[in-house]
Amino acid sequence: MRFISTLLILLYFLTTLAFAKEIFFDSPIELIHKKNCSLDEYCSEFIKDVNIEKFIKSQIQLDYVVVSLDECLDIAFKNNFGVQIASKDYYSSKYLYQNALSNFLPMLNTTSYISQYSGQILVGGVLRDNFQETAISVNITAQHDLTQGGRTIFEAKAAKYFAKSKKHNLKFGQSEVIFYTTKYYYEMLLAKINIEIYLRNLIERNAQLTLAKNLVKSGFGTKFDEIRALNLAAQARADLLEALNNFRLSQSRLSNLMGIDVKTALMPLEEDIKRLDLVQENKDSEYFFNLALENREDLKAYKDLISFEKQKRNVLITDFIPKPLVNFQQQFQGTAATNVNPNYILTGLLYWQPGENLIFGTLTKIKAQSEQIKMRKLEFENKLRNIKQAIIDSQSTSNFIEKQLKINEQRVEYSNQSVKLAMLRFDYGKGILLDVIQAQNEATKSRVEYVSSIIKYNISQAELLFNCGLLTIELINQNYKP
Repeated sequence: MRFISTLLILLYFLTTLAFAKEIFFDSPIELIHKKNCSLDEYCSEFIKDVNIEKFIKSQIQLDYVVVSLDECLDIAFKNNFGVQIASKDYYSSKYLYQNALSNFLPMLNTTSYISQYSGQILVGGVLRDNFQETAISVNITAQHDLTQGGRTIFEAKAAKYFAKSKKHNLKFGQSEVIFYTTKYYYEMLLAKINIEIYLRNLIERNAQLTLAKNLVKSGFGTKFDEIRALNLAAQARADLLEALNNFRLSQSRLSNLMGIDVKTALMPLEEDIKRLDLVQENKDSEYFFNLALENREDLKAYKDLISFEKQKRNVLITDFIPKPLVNFQQQFQGTAATNVNPNYILTGLLYWQPGENLIFGTLTKIKAQSEQIKMRKLEFENKLRNIKQAIIDSQSTSNFIEKQLKINEQRVEYSNQSVKLAMLRFDYGKGILLDVIQAQNEATKSRVEYVSSIIKYNISQAELLFNCGLLTIELINQNYKP
């Protein structure tokens, strides 16, 4: 029995190389042959020669750029198109506010003319000959509407709150870029690690498929074992293809967010995943919600937007207020021969029209604007509820996954031990191939779930701080250890 088992393992070694070439699509791989090595030693030697980055490059057919999280954050913060658009929107509103302030200045204009008279002119019934004179007139007018009954004041306040709202939106957009860059980077790293896991899984499944076929040929296996191995090998290939696709999608998603060419193939610096501990305080959700009320830029933007709507209503109310106007005019008139002499005109005007369309036009506008304010307040309240829910979700997820991490870490350890024991039993003729397959499948699942839980933990930590309005590049860089 031991002789037959050794013979089957030898056939396993010889046939796996052909499958390896198919797996790697002619990528260069050197197998380390050991005399009388066990199944566990064989797989370990085979896997450790795999260069995962070269394998990924061979599949996506693009030269990759190795990046770290801090580099991605720096580039995204400068180049993100959403931030650039929000910046232009803010500066536009800022200039509109300055334009509103300019309405407090008086209107000033000047006109002048010089007329040359020559020829004959009738004066007192006497016709004068050879008359020639130059008339000069200079007119300077200053006019001020005295804020149009307060309208100018409220329009300036409205423009101010609108500009402040846009500034807060810009800062919130920058915070979003920090969070989503962190999220997409770790998702890309997860996809990279999953490729490595599923690649090893595919190698093992193909090797076991070969062994299952040989067992059937030698009369020690069943057709059921072969079909099972075929199905698992096909599933392993599908898992690897999905991981490769997820990696490419995460690359383009991160490149787009960073504002660089979307076709750029990024490669995360890390070979493995580490925890990103950002939230040190073990507080309840109410504590984090109060932090959000103080720090979230989008909430500040919404408060300013409500104030903007209120000032727009005040502008409409000024339609009922009389509007004074002051006009000052200074004129210089005369001729070239008799000099130019000044005169002054000061005029005060009070204009009053009680609203548009017999008051009802203005009243309906005011009522419509009041409803707009109520709508903004309801939107703000709904936003607060959504933020509170997001904080509860991210905090709960973070706490839950932190506990789950310990369990998954133990699962990885137990499943690795199970694989070693199953291989030892198989090597000594005490176990069957199905035991090895099941143990390796469980090891693959446990490692996928373990790295996935670390990624989810890191993202939930960043999301919790983002929901509180406290996420910064400096904070991530202080805790990021590639």
